[in-house]
Amino acid sequence: MTEKQKGYMLLADGSIHSELEGQPKGLFVRGYFQDDKFVPEGNIEGEGTLGASGHPGWMELFTGIFFGMQTSRPPFPPYVEGYMTPEGFQPSSRQVVY
Repeated sequence: MTEKQKGYMLLADGSIHSELEGQPKGLFVRGYFQDDKFVPEGNIEGEGTLGASGHPGWMELFTGIFFGMQTSRPPFPPYVEGYMTPEGFQPSSRQVVY
């Protein structure tokens, strides 16, 4: 995919969806995807619980992959800090780090 396509990333599982799929549920970040990368535009939107416990770490938004704090490398922006729980990733704030 080479052209920009508007969409959003669901933070619970890091999945990327087209705007054509309808309104997102839960916490998400709007943006676009291009060349297999998601590029966020803004901070976290939607309704859901912010994380306060679980496995601490961050989700890198270009890929939707979660990395635990014990990872031997720093996070690559843009990313969201939070916790991995049995229900999925829960951000600890509504802020995207760019």
